[in-house]
Amino acid sequence: MFTNNYARKLSEAGGGSVSIPDEDGILDFTRRVAHGSERKHAPLATFLAGWFVANRVADGASPAEAWSEAVRLGDELLES
Repeated sequence: MFTNNYARKLSEAGGGSVSIPDEDGILDFTRRVAHGSERKHAPLATFLAGWFVANRVADGASPAEAWSEAVRLGDELLES
């Protein structure tokens, strides 16, 4: 699931409940934010996208559906 040892350790510390629906998509999202705005916004945008996904999943959305929504919202913000 995780290719990054740091991410795996964070998941384990959180009870192993962390799931990444699309790791490459998350990295691509971060890249688009870094190149579509000031680079310093990429980590915060990715964190907030993850928070958005967690809240949507808690409300009953699938992780993949929630991630798609987060990406769409992020792309809309970059276009404005």
